[in-house]
Amino acid sequence: MSHKSRLTRSPRAALALALLFAPVSNVLAQDRPTIAELRARDFLDDYESNVVYGYDIVMETERYAARYSGNGLRCTNCHLEGGTRPDGLPLNIAGLYPQWRSKNGVRNGLGLRIRECFLYSLDGIMPPEDAPEVLAISAYIHWLSEGEVIGRRPEGAGVPTLPETGFDPNPARGEVVFRNTCVSCHGTNGRGTELGPALWGSDSYNAGAGMNRIDKSAAFIWANMPFGAGHTLTHQQAFDVAAFLNHQPRPFDPRDGRLRKLLERIWHRVTGGMGGQAS
Repeated sequence: MSHKSRLTRSPRAALALALLFAPVSNVLAQDRPTIAELRARDFLDDYESNVVYGYDIVMETERYAARYSGNGLRCTNCHLEGGTRPDGLPLNIAGLYPQWRSKNGVRNGLGLRIRECFLYSLDGIMPPEDAPEVLAISAYIHWLSEGEVIGRRPEGAGVPTLPETGFDPNPARGEVVFRNTCVSCHGTNGRGTELGPALWGSDSYNAGAGMNRIDKSAAFIWANMPFGAGHTLTHQQAFDVAAFLNHQPRPFDPRDGRLRKLLERIWHRVTGGMGGQAS
């Protein structure tokens, strides 16, 4: 009998091999305390307290990071379930940074990536790199990333890549789907309800946000919407809805100029926002 055969036939050896080759992420994820468990502790070290603070920012951005946020969105509106849902832009991606990003033409660290979310998705002001909010969100992302392999894309990261359908995205068809499927959460005017965030208007992401790209928005919609019933729309319906949203009024891309953004903010304050009805 070979040495290998004796190892695999021994129950203890088989158990040891199973533990040795078990996914590291599964083992570490089981050891990681939950947010509720961290809150219940009498004392948290600096890292743990930042993890909890980062979680609070992700879940209630308008409350915990209001000084840098410019709209009514929360991080969890895009990074679903606090950044834990696969194919819902999960946040267990610390090991993928630094990485090149064509959007700003530089190699981005995790901190810069977070700061630009405030600028585009939250239509706010880019925080300084040492802002407590940035450090806390970074700590939370690292906490979610425990056990992931550095440099390897986690399973379910980002959103799926949808196949080409053979047809162009059609905003008119997308409006029909939106009216039949989306208004109960996002409102007939797209400005959100207690059940769902604003999808256009001054309380939504600006034109520079990644969600304003039809391909990314369509993939997010197909995988996750209606909320809790993802994969029920066809790929074409998801593309159509994304095209419809892309045609609605929203804040300018801040790359279009600071003066334009300043005038826009003054206009919103004077008029109480933009848009109301779908175009």
